[in-house]
Amino acid sequence: MLSKRQFGDLELAILKQFEGQKRLTVKDVLPSLGSDDKYTTVMTVMHRMWKKKLLQREKNGLQYEYWTTSSSPTFLEKVKEKFFSGQSFSLSAFLIESGEFSNEELSELESLIKKKKKGVK
Repeated sequence: MLSKRQFGDLELAILKQFEGQKRLTVKDVLPSLGSDDKYTTVMTVMHRMWKKKLLQREKNGLQYEYWTTSSSPTFLEKVKEKFFSGQSFSLSAFLIESGEFSNEELSELESLIKKKKKGVK
């Protein structure tokens, strides 16, 4: 038996589609989520994310275009609270473990951690 994805998992999968400050419609997001998600489900979740201020939207013809407000500090705080119980470590660990980094990028991350330990911004 297949287990259904948790609601928060679908929100996170949708948010991942908005990298690079794209404007996307439900039709744009749907193919990348997989065959288990239906159009109306994704539409409902994106509407709820708009109501929670995780997404912005604007009507364009018969459909809405959505985009993130990731430049806002409150966006990151909402994501951290919603998906990582407000813990910066959990968010950071998720990003590091789920990403593919070059050795150069990993060195930059190590450098940032060292600066943070020393209290340097």
